[in-house]
Amino acid sequence: MDRNDGYVPDGLHLDGRPHFVEIAPPRNGQSVLARETFGLADRRNRENQRQWVDVSGNGTHWSQFDGHRIQVDIEFHTTNRREVNDWKGRDEIRAEGTWTLALARQQVWEGFLHRSPLDQLLEVRRIALLLQGHDAINWRDATSVAEQLAGRRVYYQRTPAVVSSASVLSQGCVMLKPVGVAEFPAHISSIDKGEEDGWDRDEVKVDLLSSDVWWWRDKPAGDEETPHA
Repeated sequence: MDRNDGYVPDGLHLDGRPHFVEIAPPRNGQSVLARETFGLADRRNRENQRQWVDVSGNGTHWSQFDGHRIQVDIEFHTTNRREVNDWKGRDEIRAEGTWTLALARQQVWEGFLHRSPLDQLLEVRRIALLLQGHDAINWRDATSVAEQLAGRRVYYQRTPAVVSSASVLSQGCVMLKPVGVAEFPAHISSIDKGEEDGWDRDEVKVDLLSSDVWWWRDKPAGDEETPHA
């Protein structure tokens, strides 16, 4: 059987929702995707399953896949900035910079760089690994991350909430609105300290890795507002 023309492996797992992987560099800003699954190489090799991608787009030819299942793009930009403050008697050059993280070609985090930017690669790695295992995101789905998150039912601390917007996704955040009440209660940390938290409680901005968010709220709780990505 010709592996380069009309090859269809045995035992392909095609049930359920398809997963997609990138099979070529983006063209005109658009990812080149193909569905990916497991299967047997051929009748002579039925012991070990391998990954395959439908490069034909219609199931008539599959290529063996040994590529990146989730594309990871990290950008670092370092700068120096002079700060002069006559009142404080300060004239100095400060290290600055920014970094961004994109998974599946979608920016999902950003941060600031300090004096030793390479040391922050460990933090970037930690965040990337946590995001790849995020409960609410399927990085190999054809649907964008923003579309997956918009409208998702969650709990913010103990309050039912909904993801009202993913417009701040590039910062690693989403917006939440409470469900069934007009405002979120004061943050638990402020209650413990006996202080006012000083933030608007009708909608909050939270990062994707916040321990205050529980991403698995199955049952509706009151009227839920139509979200936007």
